[in-house]
Amino acid sequence: MRLRTRTPRRAAIAGLALVTAATLAACSSDSEGNEDAGNETQSSESADTSQDAPQAPIEELALAEGEAPGGGVVQVIERPMLQESVDKLVADQGRQLMENPACDKVSRLETVSNHATTDGVTVLVRYKQSEVDETEHRFGVGMVDTRLDEFLDRSLYEACKTSKSVTNPAVELVMNVQDAPVVAGTEGFRVISDFITTQPDGTQQISRAVALHGFARGNTVSVEYAARGNDPATDPVLPTAAGALDAIYVAQMEKIVNAE
Repeated sequence: MRLRTRTPRRAAIAGLALVTAATLAACSSDSEGNEDAGNETQSSESADTSQDAPQAPIEELALAEGEAPGGGVVQVIERPMLQESVDKLVADQGRQLMENPACDKVSRLETVSNHATTDGVTVLVRYKQSEVDETEHRFGVGMVDTRLDEFLDRSLYEACKTSKSVTNPAVELVMNVQDAPVVAGTEGFRVISDFITTQPDGTQQISRAVALHGFARGNTVSVEYAARGNDPATDPVLPTAAGALDAIYVAQMEKIVNAE
């Protein structure tokens, strides 16, 4: 799969510590594409999410080379590479990040990233921008073989609408929650986090992180992508990247559901 994009820019996400932030830090990515919120997707909640956990270890449940949609390259991120990002995550979780209490709570609750260096697994799915542009676009997939109740509580994220950053008042978080793609035997939702930064000269930048939270057969999953733009009024979203994000999520959840 090739992703045809606008000019790529580094993704710099502050506040919410997600798999995306961890993998970007570990891999020192200098370029990111865009992603889409996918308003037309339906709820992925299913009546049957209580199946027995797969017998295979979690490392075998994560997407592997040759399993990513559209021929994406799958790279397993070794746990030691993520230690610095996880340490920063834990430190941030111990202090107030957002002025609004609801937004501060979801900014600091336990995530899949907390398990990245212990009992979790993290993979990166990479695509080239186009046939003539070798810029890579990276999607993070994190998973842990337990249920993270708050991470999977949609109502907590829906309670957060907007908030100023405590540490940098020039940064405002705007959060939106939507349905995830439907996958039988799973539950999930999409969280779109926009960080709008106002510069001293009055210009603004937007950093967007999209995370698909999913659960299936005892496994909590996060599939993520980040992008940045120079104008909050202009959607920094690429439909092909949005499609790739959803396709990766579906492939990962289906692999868990169908595992022996």
